[in-house]
Amino acid sequence: MKTTLRLILSVLFAFATAAALAQKHEMTFSFMGADAGSNVYEAKPDGSFVSETTLTLAGTKITSKLTGKLANGFVTEYTLEETLGPRSVKIVVAGGKATLEASSAADPKEVKRDVKDFKPGPAVFANFHPALSASVAAAYAATTTGAARMDLLILDGAVALKVDVAQRAAKTIEVAGKRSVAQVYQIRFPNVDMDLYVTEDGRTVAWNVPAQMIKAVAPGWEDLIVDPTTKMPELSQPTMKATTEKGVKVRMRDGVELVCDMARPAEEGRYPVILVRTPYGRPSYMANADWWARRGYVFMVQDVRGRGDSGGEWEPFVHERADGFDTIDWISKQPWCNGSVGMIGGSYVGWVQWWAAVERPPALKCIVPQVSPPGPFYNFPIDHGIPFLYGWVWWAAVVKDKGPLTELPKLAKLEGFKELPLTKVEDAVVGQNVPFIDRWWDAATPSAFGAIDHMPDMHKVTIPALHISGWWDGDGIGTRMNWAAMRALKRTNQWLIYGPWHHAFNTSSRLGDTDYGPDAIIELDSVYLRWFDAWLKGKQVGLERMPRVRVFVTGANKWVDLTDWPDPRSVESALYLSSSGPANGPDSVGVLSDARPLSNQDPDRYTYNPARAEVPKDLGSMDVGEASTVVKLEPKDQDTLVYKTAPLDAPVVMTGPVDVDLYISSTAVDTDFYASVVDVDEKGVMRAIGRAGKLRARYHRSFEKPELLKPGRVYKLTLAHWDVAHQFAKGHRIGLVITSDGFPIYARNLGTGEPNSTGTRMVAQSNTVYHDAKRPSALRFRALTMP
Repeated sequence: MKTTLRLILSVLFAFATAAALAQKHEMTFSFMGADAGSNVYEAKPDGSFVSETTLTLAGTKITSKLTGKLANGFVTEYTLEETLGPRSVKIVVAGGKATLEASSAADPKEVKRDVKDFKPGPAVFANFHPALSASVAAAYAATTTGAARMDLLILDGAVALKVDVAQRAAKTIEVAGKRSVAQVYQIRFPNVDMDLYVTEDGRTVAWNVPAQMIKAVAPGWEDLIVDPTTKMPELSQPTMKATTEKGVKVRMRDGVELVCDMARPAEEGRYPVILVRTPYGRPSYMANADWWARRGYVFMVQDVRGRGDSGGEWEPFVHERADGFDTIDWISKQPWCNGSVGMIGGSYVGWVQWWAAVERPPALKCIVPQVSPPGPFYNFPIDHGIPFLYGWVWWAAVVKDKGPLTELPKLAKLEGFKELPLTKVEDAVVGQNVPFIDRWWDAATPSAFGAIDHMPDMHKVTIPALHISGWWDGDGIGTRMNWAAMRALKRTNQWLIYGPWHHAFNTSSRLGDTDYGPDAIIELDSVYLRWFDAWLKGKQVGLERMPRVRVFVTGANKWVDLTDWPDPRSVESALYLSSSGPANGPDSVGVLSDARPLSNQDPDRYTYNPARAEVPKDLGSMDVGEASTVVKLEPKDQDTLVYKTAPLDAPVVMTGPVDVDLYISSTAVDTDFYASVVDVDEKGVMRAIGRAGKLRARYHRSFEKPELLKPGRVYKLTLAHWDVAHQFAKGHRIGLVITSDGFPIYARNLGTGEPNSTGTRMVAQSNTVYHDAKRPSALRFRALTMP
């Protein structure tokens, strides 16, 4: 549910070359603006080298030692030994063979295996060893002067990886009183982009991974990578010294003490406070605390109740309203607080901001909810009436224990997702019962969550909010709904940023095999600083000039600034479902047309059988870097309907809100519907452009008054597709895919109407979708003319 240590570590890179490295030099790491550690590299005339690194990232201590030998520009042998918190890894390459050993304090059983197909190459990669990365520049110079795709030998796994490399404009700075030039290269990995700085004589002098706020710089070359906020004089500058306090206890109204760490200016005075409340451990969030303290803020991170070092029982959601209010109230009374508090953070750490905001603590002046869920009935743990099965069980595995989060769990017993009733699933998959999972499966309405659902109280929120999310964010429907709620209340102090990102927002410019280009990653530090300077310090920093809405238009792959969402220049549009024959599977003749049906048409039918559900074998090892947006249908997929427009005569930009009206009937008393918008290219390849809308049919009347279907009766459903901004190219088609199967990401609808916690009986559901003059099923959206 957050940017994890694994994601942070995955973007640290190093590569090796024989030339220009017969020397000893050092580089210093920084993470989120704070010193994180250092590397010392020494190369010897015989081609051997030693590189040693010690650093701390997100509260985890890392040591890495790489020894090896270079011959004719190739790493012919090496040994890499690393410890990453509780994990240790050792890789030995000799005689053309590679062996990997790994162990963990949590699972001390050592794993040892031979690495197949090891093959040395002139460009190599190794975590935490920047001096070696000049090999990328050397390999690039030897192949091309334009963008190049090259193979890297990843020393951390002794395997090859393809990356894209392009040369940028060189940078000239003064080093030790002399004019010095660094060549700049952008390296685009599957999950992240980085900048590499190499001197004219082939030495690596800097790394920069903007998406992860990680830098490595050689002494004297610091001006290569300058914090952009220091070039904005209207913003608070890092002129102060910082002091840190750990283990500060804050007493709640019931006597339970929650534990905090904080950094604040060393100089006595009253300062605004930025608060983070998290169930994921304080250290990772404290990494950039000094950055804020040096700019005149108190940056405070608190373990929520029952997590980390905080007291009390851990029960997700339940205590966050009162604890958030009490924490902010306590802060406002401290001698170092000026009475103004802001909050920031993503996922659950974004959710707690809304829970606090609806309680209206007087000192809370603004929030920055990033990738925040909506009410718990509309995404997590229930998504529009459908249990979010995989996500809820996976998250429970993350937070079920009180100890610190050192690495993300892997769910191994995946067949356990087939267990019924749902209360048995986590027992089978996680290996133990997690009571708080079971307590929410029977929440049949939003009001069943009680005060946990903040959305009925959104009218109490009058403070500014900066909403941030991504088109692929697993909680993205939260940003759509939270933004819409504030907009409906006519709150004009709301800002919105949507990027082409997954839940770890602004960390990658690609989603698997879909490349959004290097501009997909944006600089956000100055955005946050401008936000808090304006609302917590009352500074005139030009916030009014910041775009009210900024979205990344996929397909066009460009950022667009808008005045609202939906933008007033956009036009309400509708495409109506139609078919002259079966719309099932890959041979569908289903049509989307802007002409409303004028006569009766035969409806489309399919059968969903929950007993035939399958769990993908690779589900537990799926990674966003290996994901695909391609929607593939096989002849057997007759339980899926597809509707497509004719090839477009001109580009169409679809923006939100996107909704799908379906007129349906079923042979069962309950069933589910999922609707996903796809972009169909000239070859017929379908790619999803965002996350599907969904609805459990018993909520056809309202979410508070579920009503089982009467078999054969026609009902109108409206599915809220998650927000998108996508340009369909000329010659492409707009497509809509409809199904009733979301398993195992979402729980199966058993078709019987039984409660989730007890239901075990399954029936097949024969579902019908109508599209005629009286029942015009349609895809509705806002068409935007690109500014």
